[in-house]
Amino acid sequence: MKINQYSQKEKQKEFEQNLSFQEWLNYFQKEPTIKELDEMEKDINKHNKQFFNPLNNTSYHPLQGA
Repeated sequence: MKINQYSQKEKQKEFEQNLSFQEWLNYFQKEPTIKELDEMEKDINKHNKQFFNPLNNTSYHPLQGA
C-alpha cells in the first residue's frame, strides 16, 4: 500500500515538474464547484461571527445610511 502511494506521489511530482507555467496554471486553476463555494461561504460566515460580532461594546456604532 505504501509503495503504491509513494509511486503515485512520485509520478505526480514528475508530471507537475514537466508542465510549462501556462499548462500548470490551467491544470490547477479550476472554477470552484457550487458545493465548494457554499463551504467557503459557511467558513467565512462562521469566522466573521467569532471575530467581528460586537458583544457589549459601548463604543460600537454601526454605520448609518446617508
